[in-house]
Amino acid sequence: MPPHLVFGAGGIGTTANSFTFTWDTPEKLDELLDLLKKLDILELDSASSYPPGNPENAETLLGQSKAAEKGFIIDSKIAMHKPGPKLDDTSISQSTARTLEQLDAQKVRTMYSHWPSKDTPLEETAAAFHRQYEAGKFERLGLCSYSVDDLTKYFAICEEKSYVKPSVYQGRYNPLDRAPEKELIPFLRKHNMAYYIYSPLAGGFLTGKVTQAVDAGDETALHRDRTRWRGKSTFDGYVKLYDKPAMHNAVRKLRAVCDEASPPLTLPEVTMRWLMHHSPLRDGDAIIFGAKTLQQIENNVAEARRGTLPAGPVLDAVEGLWDLVREK
Repeated sequence: MPPHLVFGAGGIGTTANSFTFTWDTPEKLDELLDLLKKLDILELDSASSYPPGNPENAETLLGQSKAAEKGFIIDSKIAMHKPGPKLDDTSISQSTARTLEQLDAQKVRTMYSHWPSKDTPLEETAAAFHRQYEAGKFERLGLCSYSVDDLTKYFAICEEKSYVKPSVYQGRYNPLDRAPEKELIPFLRKHNMAYYIYSPLAGGFLTGKVTQAVDAGDETALHRDRTRWRGKSTFDGYVKLYDKPAMHNAVRKLRAVCDEASPPLTLPEVTMRWLMHHSPLRDGDAIIFGAKTLQQIENNVAEARRGTLPAGPVLDAVEGLWDLVREK
């Protein structure tokens, strides 16, 4: 069985710099939830820090829309949006209570540590999460963006103290970023952890639009997507990782092969079908995706569920992207 699709709630709400996402009112969010239910996508990946720049707004709207009552399964993440964030008992307890209050829910399915805290020992974090688990505040413990070394230490602590063990890992993965295959994925399989990936389209880089804009010298197009590549909301992490010659060359080569296919294929479709049916992801894993319009959601889901890619140039090209961009 292939992995399943999860909708990312990071695009719900209004950011502090007045950049408005599509679903910024309970009424608009109701339309989104209705469509997701129609498409049999009932899992929502949320966080206390969503949307970027305006923490808690996404979960407030989800609560106002009664998403939990409507049968949606909600995963969340502990608040890490303050300077010097901690993952001690007080922080985890307060953040969990705040999330459940906003969502108008008794518990969430998964509660994640959004990333490790440099200011809190892993032992303290593990103990704090265990207390919330014992209190019935969440069903599964998840970790995001932890190194394999930190994961190893975390599991050792849980074994020694009989704490709840992490059963879900969330991290970045796509055809241009397959580094997790070397150590992370084998670790997750060994410990029976599900792998929930984000950034399946490399923050939009694998749509090909960024490369097209660069090739055309179109700064206006680059500024248009303010949440990623240019302007006030540029995500420096994505720019540093993807906006460089080797990555652009890889996208150009993939696009050329997709254009020659019969019928022609889009980069997003090829990427999502590869992730669903050809990558190391498997049943129990998930692909977290986002979209800006209802039509975009319908298109993306239909493409992802279209089935395996046929053997030949397109499959070979997407499989070969990693060899073109990884550091030797």
